[in-house]
Amino acid sequence: MQTVETAVQVLQGLEKLGGAGVTELAEHLDLSKAAVHNHLSTLKANHFVVQEGWEYRLGMRLMAFGEYVQHGEPLYQAGKDEVDQLASETGEYGHLMIEEHGRGYHLYKARGSRAVGKPYHDLNLEKPDHLHHSAIGKALLSELPEERVEWIIDEYGLPPITDCTITDRDELFEELELVRERGYALNDEEEIRGLRAVGAPISTSDGGTIGAVSLSGPLSRIKGEYFESQLPEKIMQVANVIELNMETAHR
Repeated sequence: MQTVETAVQVLQGLEKLGGAGVTELAEHLDLSKAAVHNHLSTLKANHFVVQEGWEYRLGMRLMAFGEYVQHGEPLYQAGKDEVDQLASETGEYGHLMIEEHGRGYHLYKARGSRAVGKPYHDLNLEKPDHLHHSAIGKALLSELPEERVEWIIDEYGLPPITDCTITDRDELFEELELVRERGYALNDEEEIRGLRAVGAPISTSDGGTIGAVSLSGPLSRIKGEYFESQLPEKIMQVANVIELNMETAHR
C-alpha cells in the first residue's frame, strides 16, 4: 500500500509542478531521490510518465483513462447533448457535475457563442472543486443526507472564494433547505465577482442524486426576471430531460 501511495504522490507532484526532474520532485515530495527515481522508472515503463531529457511529465495514457471514465459515466451519456443545446440556446456556459469524495468534478462543459471566462472554465475541468460556492455545487449538496454534508464541511471547510461566498455552516444549511424547496440553486457572485449561475440537481428514479446541471454567465446578462425565474425554470426543465434520458436508457 505504501508503494501505491508513493506512486500517486509522484503523479500528483508532476501534475502540480507541470513536469520536473528527479531532484526537484524529490524535494517537493520530501522523498529520497532514489525512491522517486524508482517510481518514475516504473511509471515510465507503463507509459504513465514520459521522460524528456532530465525532466519527467505526465503521459498521454492518463488522458485515455480520463476519457474512458468520462464517456462511461451514465450522466455524461444522458446529459451531454442537453448541455450542448442549453449552451447553444443561451450563448453561455452549460455545466454537468458529479460529487465524489466530497468534491465536485466537472464532468462536461459546453461553451455558448457569447460565453466568457474560457481559461477559468478550462481549468475547472482539470481539478475537483468545493461545492459550497457554486450553483451546481449547492444543487448537489441540497440532495445529500445532512450527515454527508456535515462530513464534507468538516473535511474541506467553507473557504471564502469571494466576499459573497457562504462561509457559515448554519447559513449554508438554510440555503440548502431553500434550494430543496424551490428545486434550484443560485450563485450570485459567490464564485467569481461579476458571474452568476443557476443550477438544479439531477435525480434517479429511486430518489438518489446522480449529479447536477447549471448555466453560468456575466452579471450584465444574467439579471432581473431572467435570473430570478426564467433561467431557473429552464435549468429545471433540462435537469428533468436528463433524468428521463437516464431512466429510458435502462428500459
